[in-house]
Amino acid sequence: MTILPVVFFGQEYLSGISSNAVIQNYLLKHKTQNQYKSSFETVEPLLLPFYDDFTTITIYPDTSRWLDNEAFINSTFGYFPVNYGVATLDAIDANGNVYPEATPYTFLADRFTSKPIRLDAIFDDNGDSIRPITLADSVYFSFYYQPQGYGDIPLAHDSLVLEFGFYSDTIFSHFDRVWVYGYQYEEAMAQFGGEWLPPEFGILPYTSCDSIVTVLQDTFYIYDSLLIPCDSVFILDTDWTSVWRAEGDSLEVFLDEEDVFFKYVIIPIEDEAWLRKDFQFRFKNYASISNINSWQSNTDQWNLDKIYLNWGRSVKDKYSKEVSFIKDGESLITDHTSMPYSHYAGDVIFYKKDSISIFVNNLDSISHNYKYKYFVQNEGGDTLPSFQINNIFETLDPYYGQDVSDYPPFAYPPVKSYYTSLSNDTADFTVTHVIYDQNDPTVGDTLIYHQEFRNYFARDDGTAEAGYGLAPAGAKLAIKFKLEEVDSLRGVQMFFNKTLNDNNDRIFHICVWTDNSGKPNELLYKWENRRPIFTDSLNVFHTYIFPEALKLGKNSYYIGWEQTTNDNLNIGFDRNTNSKNKNFYNANGTWLNSSFEGSIMIRPMVGKPIPQASTNQKIVKKGLKIYPNPIKRGQTVTIKIDGLNSTSLHSQMYLSVFDIFGKQQISGVIEDKFGTDVLKPGIYIIQIRDEAMQLVYSGKLIITQ
Repeated sequence: MTILPVVFFGQEYLSGISSNAVIQNYLLKHKTQNQYKSSFETVEPLLLPFYDDFTTITIYPDTSRWLDNEAFINSTFGYFPVNYGVATLDAIDANGNVYPEATPYTFLADRFTSKPIRLDAIFDDNGDSIRPITLADSVYFSFYYQPQGYGDIPLAHDSLVLEFGFYSDTIFSHFDRVWVYGYQYEEAMAQFGGEWLPPEFGILPYTSCDSIVTVLQDTFYIYDSLLIPCDSVFILDTDWTSVWRAEGDSLEVFLDEEDVFFKYVIIPIEDEAWLRKDFQFRFKNYASISNINSWQSNTDQWNLDKIYLNWGRSVKDKYSKEVSFIKDGESLITDHTSMPYSHYAGDVIFYKKDSISIFVNNLDSISHNYKYKYFVQNEGGDTLPSFQINNIFETLDPYYGQDVSDYPPFAYPPVKSYYTSLSNDTADFTVTHVIYDQNDPTVGDTLIYHQEFRNYFARDDGTAEAGYGLAPAGAKLAIKFKLEEVDSLRGVQMFFNKTLNDNNDRIFHICVWTDNSGKPNELLYKWENRRPIFTDSLNVFHTYIFPEALKLGKNSYYIGWEQTTNDNLNIGFDRNTNSKNKNFYNANGTWLNSSFEGSIMIRPMVGKPIPQASTNQKIVKKGLKIYPNPIKRGQTVTIKIDGLNSTSLHSQMYLSVFDIFGKQQISGVIEDKFGTDVLKPGIYIIQIRDEAMQLVYSGKLIITQ
């Protein structure tokens, strides 16, 4: 249930978020219809092993393994995950909104369902059956889980459930919608000379249902899927049996009782009834929301990692020779994720960070010696020789033996600031972190962080894990920012989370205060009668442009609001960056430092006049697919990008492949495939740029012997 929403006089509080802007942004960009609980007439069963560790942040689950779209694949909700990325189950549906059936009483929320799996036979590399699977083959199912993470506490009556199932011979389901897939229309696409159908083309589903022709509203590519109306579809449903359950608990209690960040669960398959060609499993969570309208928002997060099903296993096989970065990269700016470059460049010292923290997990049962390095590239892809750190050597103990009360970073590499006389506010740098085993360079990981400088001061990372609010009417909120040179305050960006029925759509006044010994002092500026504007998009804040610029000298200032009602304004709150000592509130006449660790998503904007259109922050997309990966030297790598067919790739994108030293090995106009003969075994970074040579996609490739 959501964090305590009872409003006492003069208090600050956190709540969940009633929508997921990352999911909604994905739907907007990909122009897909609303998502529903997925059901398919026929699905080709998968072969063992089944494995997913969610290291590729796809927002929705990988459709090659999963049937539904309700779990959220992300890198922000897990608290010290096993490796990079988790699947989060909560009270948000596949469209990024709180379930309409959500109540203060327990209700069924997310479902996370595997495709059918061939658990009846063992197959060779060519997909040919060798022999039947028996109970003597030691089939085990395992996973890691964590309640709450950086999200909200699942209460005792909330729960996470695992079920096994198979298609029933007697249970049927009726659906009035059916999925269709682009590859089913490959023949029709051929008449248009490519792998797509144009808008206004009419299609019928490849099923036995009665349906009217569906007219496409947008281009339909061969890799796309679409949910269309269907008068009558009858399909076999799955007969489910509960095999495991965890009751809700806070992260604090979980860490204290289990003494691990993520608990490992391994379940033997000991019943021959599960050894079928249509075996399935699914996770589902039961949730509950607040009974106060203004705080009815997302709740009850559960995080999953490293889901693995295979034969020939044992209860002790949780270890693997694997090393992984577990967090997003850290900003190179002191206390900020972004700021105007003109305030950072040159000889200004205040914002120059001495070092960054790098968190890495060793998933083996023994310690290993690792080499770590990072290098920085400018917007043109050039590696900056004066701004890189090479060969930090450290021994890393196994993740499973770490003390959850004191988990130090693997390394604190120094930051070599890149000094220039650039006077522009905007600049972009790509920071590539690399770690690998000293004795085996194919055992390693890469992490790419995009250091952006913009015309605002930002402490948040652009994603909200919670919402922040105040009470009562007249309460004030302020965040601190500091100018190292004279500049003009032009406006402010704010990211508001919707509450159900828009109960936070209330009037507030934007305010700017001076500084007095580290706290807000005199009111410098007040812009009255503003309202929250909701953008439903990741890293797209609404920009409130001031009617006239406010000239400010070198000093500290505070920007925020004064509210006019008791209602929750629900500003975005980022729990992955901690700016607690820069967040202030005044609910009863006295300015106090916030009691919550995190960053309030408010960004003061300075510099040149701002265009009237809202300013959107550029982000690197995460729709790049590289496979097979790892790959043997000499084999061919395939590149796919969500939403782009091969024709679009050739005309719009440029490919570069860098080694771990930042040296470019391959470059040119992107093709669907490229050979690896010129690449030695090791780790490589793939970058894809648009026609303006701006970085839009990045990923890693591992070449084995």
